[in-house]
Amino acid sequence: MTVYMPIVKAKEGEFRALENIPAHDHPNTRPIIEALPGEGHHERTLYGDALNLAKNVVHRIPDDLRFAIDCRYLVTQYGRPDVGGAVRLVFEAIGQFHYAATPVFRLTDDPDDLDDVAQAVQEHQRGACLRLPWTGPRHGSKDAKLSGLLRRMGLAFRDVDLLVDLWAIESDHAAAQQVRCAREALAWAAGIPWRSVTLAGGAFPPPGGVSAAPMDAPVEAPRRDAGVWLAAVSHAGRHRKIGYADYGVASPRKPSGRQLSRHPKLCYTVDDHWKIYRCAAGEGEGAFDCFRKVCQAVVNSDGWPAQGAAFSWGDRHIEQFAAGASTLPNTRASWRACGQSHHLAMVRHRLDHLRRP
Repeated sequence: MTVYMPIVKAKEGEFRALENIPAHDHPNTRPIIEALPGEGHHERTLYGDALNLAKNVVHRIPDDLRFAIDCRYLVTQYGRPDVGGAVRLVFEAIGQFHYAATPVFRLTDDPDDLDDVAQAVQEHQRGACLRLPWTGPRHGSKDAKLSGLLRRMGLAFRDVDLLVDLWAIESDHAAAQQVRCAREALAWAAGIPWRSVTLAGGAFPPPGGVSAAPMDAPVEAPRRDAGVWLAAVSHAGRHRKIGYADYGVASPRKPSGRQLSRHPKLCYTVDDHWKIYRCAAGEGEGAFDCFRKVCQAVVNSDGWPAQGAAFSWGDRHIEQFAAGASTLPNTRASWRACGQSHHLAMVRHRLDHLRRP
């Protein structure tokens, strides 16, 4: 089975989707959670954000679902305050609840943050995940430095999951370029005994592109990341399994608060593309009626799965919203959770039955 590593922001909607991944999908689904600073401007602290993330992990992530945590946004926001670095505080907080996670690191990380990753590896015993943007061919000197860095961190290649991150793939031209990059990266990775190798990319439209889409009619967007993965993996051959990672129903680009729309929206994955449904009503009862119509359109569309509401937790609530009977609040987090849950199920279904994401 192909491992699926969805890269998700540590938000309410995403946690709802993760906690409702069915048990039979746990062994081959390994999320990467991007820790985020809290939204409060006056009371926000690194320690508070680390503790809040730990509580969400403990209460929302199933015990047998292996996951990794990427702290880059916390590092960018807070630097290294006197209380310690983001990686150390996050993994100490999770460890206090007797949970274990895999830390994510980059070759460009500050040496102190890499030391914190090494400490997290020792305490959690889950190895580490190297997130590597592909910038072109790597030579022997770079690989020697990489090997030395891992040794200083107490790691061997067999302890490290390699995530080759192609990031945003937002045009056909970019997709063609990234296929070449992906093939080059996978050929290089094949010569090193990594614990696992995963190819990541995100083709979901950026926030500005979604907000500019017309209302009251679905807009289609191609899942170019899935096509890049398939072209690269097919070229690499069958001698090694390559995992698949994407950014779900979100762009790799981090949105600003001003780009968040209050218009009801549902991003629905249909095979190799997304359908983005938006409607013009704002908050209150108008938003409820509007989102109900969106869900009715999805349920009555050709993209509604043959299994219906049984396809995923998100589809069950989409059907309930369509009937005006959902137990979820009519909020942005719920709209996002429904779309994300369906996306996770769709990718897992396609990988299992079609051998393509």
